[in-house]
Amino acid sequence: MRSIFHYRQNFLKIRKKKFRELYKKFGFRKGYTYIPRVKEIIKVMQVTEKIKAQVGYFRIKEIEVIKPEFYVDTMKLADSQSEISKKEDKDCVVRAFMAALDIPYDKAHAWVKKELGRKDRKGTYTYAYAKNIIGKTKNSYKISFIGAHPSCNMQYSVGSNKVLVNRQYKKQTGYTLKSFMENNPVGRFVLIVQDHAVAVVNGVLYGNTNENQHGLYRSVWYGFECK
Repeated sequence: MRSIFHYRQNFLKIRKKKFRELYKKFGFRKGYTYIPRVKEIIKVMQVTEKIKAQVGYFRIKEIEVIKPEFYVDTMKLADSQSEISKKEDKDCVVRAFMAALDIPYDKAHAWVKKELGRKDRKGTYTYAYAKNIIGKTKNSYKISFIGAHPSCNMQYSVGSNKVLVNRQYKKQTGYTLKSFMENNPVGRFVLIVQDHAVAVVNGVLYGNTNENQHGLYRSVWYGFECK
């Protein structure tokens, strides 16, 4: 009959062999601790700051806002270069592509009308017309679909199930506007965030007036890159 010592020795051999396999495959440190080696350090920008602001008539409250160097007011920018812009409404998609494609407002206005079926002073049904712009080039920038929030299914509208996830989390998690800006300091993007469109260009938000002060934690539903 084999002794308990014999079985214990076999067990230890198997365990050591298993750890060697894990070490080779995943980079676990030697020994009996499951401590993985760091393979990649993801750099995250700090795009917000805390300021004290007046809320109502008398109350002063500390709020989180996007730093001035990471924000551009596209409403003012568009009005400064276009008479059409001054008469427009619900044109956030136009202004987002104006910034991401680096083109004047009037050109972006005509392009969005043609490619995305937008009507003057009306919102844009980007979801319905997304296929019209994916793969096309405008101002030397090729437009591609970067994915959708894990809870969204874009298969019907863009023909892709690509998911846009925040790599800071092990569990499949989508981006908020703030976390997308922090994790994408390089690139030109148009993002759809809860029935609204913004551009993020090299980590800088191009959005509505005062958008640096609210909506930082809106979910990014889906987006496009202009590269």
